[in-house]
Amino acid sequence: MRIGVDLDGIVTRVGFYNPSLKLPWWLFFALMPAAIILKPDKTVVSRLKIMQDGGNEIIIVTARPCQSAQLTERWLKLHHVPFDRLICVGFGEGTNDRKLKVIQEEKMAIFVDNDIRLVMFMKKNSVNAVSTFEFFS
Repeated sequence: MRIGVDLDGIVTRVGFYNPSLKLPWWLFFALMPAAIILKPDKTVVSRLKIMQDGGNEIIIVTARPCQSAQLTERWLKLHHVPFDRLICVGFGEGTNDRKLKVIQEEKMAIFVDNDIRLVMFMKKNSVNAVSTFEFFS
C-alpha cells in the first residue's frame, strides 16, 4: 500500500506551513535553522518504520519549497525517518491543489495530515485522507 504523510506537524512536532499565509518561498530558508534543530516525533518514526517493514511505501508530501528538498531529505536520513520518497510541492496559493494532484497521480491509498481543513478538502476530492490523531492512535 502506498501511504502519503505530511511532514511538518506530523513527523516534526512543529508545523511551519499555514495555507492562509501567502509568503515568498525564500522566507522558508530564514526558518530553516529552527527546522534543522528539530527532532522528529519518535512515536511517528517508529510507526512509520513498522508500516514500511510491513511492505508499505511511505511517501512524504510536504508544502516545503522545492528548493529545500535536498536539505529536507538529509534531515530525514540524519534522523532515520523511514520514507521511500520525498515530494515538496511548495507553500502559498494552490498548495492544497498541488498536494491533491500528487496524491492522485501517485495513487496513494491513504494520506495523513495534521491540518483538518486539508483533510476535509482531500475527502471532498475522493481522497482517503485522515488526521494524524486518527491514523497514529
